[in-house]
Amino acid sequence: MDLKEILQTILNLASTRAPSGLEKARGEKYKEEMLKILEVKDLKVQSDPLGNYYARLKGTSGKKAIAILAHIDEIGGTIRKIKKNGFLEFSRRGGYEGRWLVSRKILILNKEGKWINGVITGRSAHSTPDKLRKGEFIDPLEMEIYIGANTKEEALDEYKIHVGSPFVFSGEFGLLNPNINQDIIAGYSMDNLAALACLVVLTQKLVNDLTNDFGNLKISHDVYLVATTREEIGTEGAYYFVRNNPIEKVIAIDIGLVADFSNSVNSDIKLKGGPVIIWQEGRGGGVLDYNFCTQLMNVAEKNSLPYQNGVVEFYGSDAGKSQKWLGVPSALIGIPTMFSHNVPEVSTLSGIEAAAELIFQYLKRLK
Repeated sequence: MDLKEILQTILNLASTRAPSGLEKARGEKYKEEMLKILEVKDLKVQSDPLGNYYARLKGTSGKKAIAILAHIDEIGGTIRKIKKNGFLEFSRRGGYEGRWLVSRKILILNKEGKWINGVITGRSAHSTPDKLRKGEFIDPLEMEIYIGANTKEEALDEYKIHVGSPFVFSGEFGLLNPNINQDIIAGYSMDNLAALACLVVLTQKLVNDLTNDFGNLKISHDVYLVATTREEIGTEGAYYFVRNNPIEKVIAIDIGLVADFSNSVNSDIKLKGGPVIIWQEGRGGGVLDYNFCTQLMNVAEKNSLPYQNGVVEFYGSDAGKSQKWLGVPSALIGIPTMFSHNVPEVSTLSGIEAAAELIFQYLKRLK
């Protein structure tokens, strides 16, 4: 795929929203993109009881299998309480901080399946005393959402909001400056729309260059291409899929943290430095398979592919869960992304393509 085709793919995926636990609409978009490629070889996309979407490309041995994972879901929240004055209190759905939420516009899914606009409340600069402007910790549990309702009854009856309604963060998605730069993209849910798009690009590479006329791979391993659910709330989808299928190795695609800002903990990852081989995550509690990571690094170097090495502290992934809790050798490839778990997040189309190429070159060697 060229960059224009990758852009169209990710825009299609971004056209539906996917709060954790409600990924089906985006999963169907993913299936649609995959079938454009797979149906040429009479291959299918299936789903499992936890909502994961997957395609299996058969290898030559029938005895070995590797899963390539990218999660569908995005961060958001859940309505926890409807107050007498019509304001809403909420709980987080996935991890983020309160400091960037003030006046953030959101979309709430009501009981009729419609998205309702809301704004997270907070003091403006014009009403905040000096002593609170510095060092005030803002806890999302203490924040509220305004939707325009004046009473609890109005929120329930007119807006059809209920306790348990999910929400996602509103915004636009597309090229950051389309008249100047055709590579840099910005928007909500880049974590993990970039990786989902990467999975589609990888699929095209595999089907075009590594399958025979019957749709079977010319390598020893079966390859499962899996869009997983519930990653942001505990990597449940990946755990379920890997546990219930004969998987020997896992590569998860996610974001690589571009965070070279003051007071940040980072590995000096660059936005256009190439895909990130992540060696460790989760404050030292998630160590990825060293030999597997080394193999990916060697593949990049032998094929003159750009890559970066990274360690992430405040981050957990589908790969980490597969490695830590299931003992399946796992690697994590990050697509360089800035402002993760904020809106917008920023990444690149070329980064998506480069991550797909690295994984493709690794799979080619599985003879």
